[in-house]
Amino acid sequence: MGQTLFGYGSFQKTGLVVALIIAYPLSFYIFDFYNIRRKFRNPEFLASMGGAFALAYLFAILSFYIFPYKLGRGVFLISWALTALLVYAWRFFYSTAFKLSEPRRNVLILGNEKTADTIIPALKNDPVFRLSAIMDRRLINDLIARQVSGGRTALEEFVEETKINDIVVSFDADNSREMERALVNCRMQGIGCYAFEAFYERLFEKLPILMLNDRWFLMSDGFDTLGSRPYKALKRTIDFIGASIILVITLPVSLIAGVLIPLTSKGSAFFTQYRLGAGKAPFKIIKFRTMVRNAEGLGPQWAQDKDPRVTALGRILRKTRIDEIPQLINVLKGDMSLIGPRPEREHFVNQLTEKVPFYSLRFFVKPGLTGWAQVKYRYGWDEADALEKLRYELFYIKNQSLALDARILMKTIRVVMTGQGT
Repeated sequence: MGQTLFGYGSFQKTGLVVALIIAYPLSFYIFDFYNIRRKFRNPEFLASMGGAFALAYLFAILSFYIFPYKLGRGVFLISWALTALLVYAWRFFYSTAFKLSEPRRNVLILGNEKTADTIIPALKNDPVFRLSAIMDRRLINDLIARQVSGGRTALEEFVEETKINDIVVSFDADNSREMERALVNCRMQGIGCYAFEAFYERLFEKLPILMLNDRWFLMSDGFDTLGSRPYKALKRTIDFIGASIILVITLPVSLIAGVLIPLTSKGSAFFTQYRLGAGKAPFKIIKFRTMVRNAEGLGPQWAQDKDPRVTALGRILRKTRIDEIPQLINVLKGDMSLIGPRPEREHFVNQLTEKVPFYSLRFFVKPGLTGWAQVKYRYGWDEADALEKLRYELFYIKNQSLALDARILMKTIRVVMTGQGT
């Protein structure tokens, strides 16, 4: 019998079309193509574009296996090339002909330059915000004390005349009743008003650890999912199913790595080590070995850039994150999650807890196979790197959600494909 309109052949065709329709937007999202204000006339954009279409191509190949349908390879390759050309042409057309990107938002910082120096360099090149002015305490008080037409303060007049969009109140700014009233009036005019730490978080998507105190953690928003049993149960279910699927998909790669590691260097294919999990409970982590045998004969030590202890094959495994695959077993056991802070050794935890503020807060959630710090920052070599990664880890703990987990997963795919791991 011939295939009917609603027969199996029609199902294959429909499934393939749907899969291909999903493949391209998903690949574009992973490689940050939907950031329309991103500059496209540079090598970095072209490299991202190549990665996005390579990923789309892999998705397409997988789709043909799932939904077998006869389609000439030439047709597919031509459509793939035309899509790439049209995407680049559209970005060129959008940027040069329409120039529709929103103007940068003018920012006024209330506080001295020393306090705000952590964000000033970023505002110079940020695509969204632009630093317009900085006012120290003396100037702020003078402008607030001076009344102008309409019963407004000179500060409000300055904000209007310079077309300020956002006001950032630094920690050392004078929070007097008069200043607060002036800021309320500005906010009623549609001006954004931020405490410094909130603006820092929005700008960098991390927390300014050295500027925070216990009261801030007590009174700030966020941290809502920490006590949510439904969220924890759902995340655990996703962890178990996701780890199982990834283990099956990566099995061929794991088998190859398991054979090559002992052939290229003395020792086992696997590496186990005790790490601290949620509540600082110790568990044995499992990874593919990337260092020479007895790499820590002199005791625990920080990893190094171009670490001589790492084998030639180990460098490849680290760069592609293949060495992390066995940790999926830890996820299945419940010691780890797919997404969370990186698990650390007790020796370094004791050091960092003494020297890095709020370091112990990262142990209120399970460690993860990947995480916000892992996709936003490189491997840590020392205490300064540990502090920087903690800024990202606490941002994740404060804002954790399934949506943020999905975003991290997408960025992890890009990190693996582009070899950003070290």
